Amino acid sequence: MQKIIRLITLNIVFLLSMTYLNAENNDAYRYKWVGTFAKGSPYTEQVLSGAMMWEGFADIIKKRWAEGYDLTELKYGNGKWVGVFSKGGEWKHQAYDVTGRWGSMSFAIQKRWREGYYVVAIEQGLAEWVAVYAKNTGYTNQSFERQKTLSGFQEKVVQRWKDGFELTDMEYGEGHWLAIFSKGIKRGHHAMSVRSNWKKFMRAIENRKEQGYTITEMAFGVGKWAGVFADRPEYTAYFYRAEPTLAGLGQLLREKRQEGFALIDLAEGW
Repeated sequence: MQKIIRLITLNIVFLLSMTYLNAENNDAYRYKWVGTFAKGSPYTEQVLSGAMMWEGFADIIKKRWAEGYDLTELKYGNGKWVGVFSKGGEWKHQAYDVTGRWGSMSFAIQKRWREGYYVVAIEQGLAEWVAVYAKNTGYTNQSFERQKTLSGFQEKVVQRWKDGFELTDMEYGEGHWLAIFSKGIKRGHHAMSVRSNWKKFMRAIENRKEQGYTITEMAFGVGKWAGVFADRPEYTAYFYRAEPTLAGLGQLLREKRQEGFALIDLAEGW
C-alpha cells in the first residue's frame, strides 16, 4: 500500500512539473510585447497609447503633441498601432511621414534630413511605412541600411559601427531588415545576437550581460529575435520585460516610473 501511495505521489509531482514546464514553454512561444526600461533618461512622464487604424492613431499623436508629449517609440503589433509618448525630453518640432512602400519612404527620409530633421522611430505595419522625426535630437548625422538576409544585415551593422555610427532603431518589413544609424552619441563597444525563439534570445541577453553588455535595441522578424548591445549605453540600470498584453506593459510602466525607470525601447513578436 505504501508503495502504491509513493508511486501515486511521484506521478502527481511529475505531472505538476510537466504542467509547469509546459506553461513556461507556452509563455515563451506566445505573442508578447517587450519593453526595455532604463534609469537616467530625461523623461518625466510617459504614457502608452494605441489605435487599430493609422487614421485613429494619427489623431492620438495630434492630441498628445498638443498636451506637450513627444512620440518617442512607435510599434505596430497584434493589429494595433502603439506609441510611447514622453515628456521631459529636449526634442523639438516633431513630424512624421506615411508611405505605402519603402522606396517612397527612403526618399521622404532624405528630404527630412535636408530640412534638419532626424529619424527617431520607424515602423512598418498594415502595408504602411511610418517614420517619426524630430529636431534637436543631439544627432549629427544619419544613414540607413536595408538587407534581405540577416547575415547581410549583420555585416552592414558591423561596418556602420566601424564607421562611428550607433544603431538607433531597427525594424523588419517588406521582407527586409532595416536599421537606422546615427552619429552624435557614443555607446562604447557593440555586439549583436540573433536567436530563433524567445527563450534562446533571453539566454543570449543574459550571456551578453555577463560579458558586460546591455541591450539597447531589439526586433522580431520571420521567426528571429535580433538584439543590439553596448557596453557603455547612455542610460543606466537597464532591464527588459515581456508582457502578453499592452495593458500589462502599461501597468508595468506606471509602476516602474515611480522607481525612476523610463520605457526606452518597445518590441513585439512571438
